[in-house]
Amino acid sequence: MRFAQILYDKAHWVFEDENKPDFAPNIVLVDITDKHEVKEGWDYDKKTGEFTEPTIPEPTPIEPEPTVEEMQAQTLLNTELLLTMKEIGV
Repeated sequence: MRFAQILYDKAHWVFEDENKPDFAPNIVLVDITDKHEVKEGWDYDKKTGEFTEPTIPEPTPIEPEPTVEEMQAQTLLNTELLLTMKEIGV
């Protein structure tokens, strides 16, 4: 027989044994003898009793660092803005 220990709605540990082991009552074991595709880390829906492959979210794109020229241009713009604001008394 093949079993999956369920922890935080995931197949935490997949193992084989002749009989279902008697663990502490808070340890959830599901018989997956007929579900050979199930692997550790798969999601488990306790309402339906179904396992699904985990979905890995797409990484958030990281904006590239500004170039030295872009930083210099921004500094120049900021300086000009501050000077203009001082000249008009803001």
